[in-house]
Amino acid sequence: MRRRYAFLASLAVALAAAAPAQAAGLLHPGDLHETPVGFCTLNFVYDGGGSTYFGTAAHCVERNGDVILDADGDRIGQVAFLASEDDTETDFAFIRVDSGRLADVRSSVRGHPSYPTGVTTASQTARGDQLQISGHGIGFDLTRPTREQRRAFLTFDNSELWTAVGPLINGDSGGPIVHIRTGKALGMESRLCIGVCTDEGPTVEGILAKAAAAGFPVSLRPAS
Repeated sequence: MRRRYAFLASLAVALAAAAPAQAAGLLHPGDLHETPVGFCTLNFVYDGGGSTYFGTAAHCVERNGDVILDADGDRIGQVAFLASEDDTETDFAFIRVDSGRLADVRSSVRGHPSYPTGVTTASQTARGDQLQISGHGIGFDLTRPTREQRRAFLTFDNSELWTAVGPLINGDSGGPIVHIRTGKALGMESRLCIGVCTDEGPTVEGILAKAAAAGFPVSLRPAS
């Protein structure tokens, strides 16, 4: 069976107690964020309409306008676009960063200053390719190497969906998935696998296309 990664309230309390501080208020893909639902992981930085956004999973938030906090409990911004958690391919949302936090935004994945270099397409990937996982899954959140240096293996991807086998757990939801060989953003973590199955999530290519079709065009900001 598959379960959503958003924390239940009891798990959120445990993670809040265990979560280590992040450097000097800076905001990176791969950092922890808090929502009315619980705790999840920020994915990539996006730009559009004069605003800056972080991505997360739709199941990590409740509604447009939700206030999002960082690991220190300081405000990041508000949810500006919410797709649908009902399908993996649409399980995404965008957080508009407050003007007062724009100077804190870094587009490189935490611990990986050269990621992402762009956005993958299925023609650039292959089954068995290594993927970089970044996130605050339960237990993995306790050390920097396990937050920043996990690996997975791609089992499938197309323009909308990726699947992989790797060490992912509650709290990693929303987090960035990078295709290591190209350094490009492949997708966002969405669904937890329990049993004989694979983890999965929407591709960044699909997220950008669906957001644009819904009248919310944004582009991914490469690492700089």
